[in-house]
Amino acid sequence: HGLSYTTFALAGLRASPTRVTVTVTNTGRRPGAAAPQLYLTFPPSAGEPPGQLRGFAQAQLQPGESAEVRFPLRARDMSVWNATTHAWQPVHGSFGVAVGLSSRDAAALRGAFRSP
Repeated sequence: HGLSYTTFALAGLRASPTRVTVTVTNTGRRPGAAAPQLYLTFPPSAGEPPGQLRGFAQAQLQPGESAEVRFPLRARDMSVWNATTHAWQPVHGSFGVAVGLSSRDAAALRGAFRSP
């Protein structure tokens, strides 16, 4: 991840099959840009690797400022490629959600949603 001269915190994770939302706050003393990243983990039955990047956003924030970041989800974000039919196949079940400031963010917010 990139160098920043300030710090950020994430809070308020909300997840559904159509959107994931978090609030990012500049907790430091300098203006800066945060780049939250959205990772989805498919249900075990899909046979997919965990923590697949499905979106990222950038928020320019002054010290103490907060912004809501929205990650829209498309049907294809919750689908896998079927090599037999040569088409995207929707996956149904419980998806894990993680939003952090990098793929290795130990403070990433975690949640889940169920896709019908």
